[in-house]
Amino acid sequence: MNKTLNQLSPDEFEGLVERAVDRRLEVWMTQLMDALTSIDEPASEFRPEFADSLRKAILQSEAGEGMDLKSFRAEIGE
Repeated sequence: MNKTLNQLSPDEFEGLVERAVDRRLEVWMTQLMDALTSIDEPASEFRPEFADSLRKAILQSEAGEGMDLKSFRAEIGE
């Protein structure tokens, strides 16, 4: 039986919210564990655009074209 939100008792509503949060946390935890366990797997290649961007960032850093966090925050007015 489907009920609208205003037809639910406080306990029914709380149960729905708890189940939704539990499901979301379960998905998040699964994703986190997958990410952590994949660290031991052999490295796969980066996507070409990411690899190019990473190379460019490394070259800029080596050339002294970077910026520290404090300077960046000052520049954006934070």
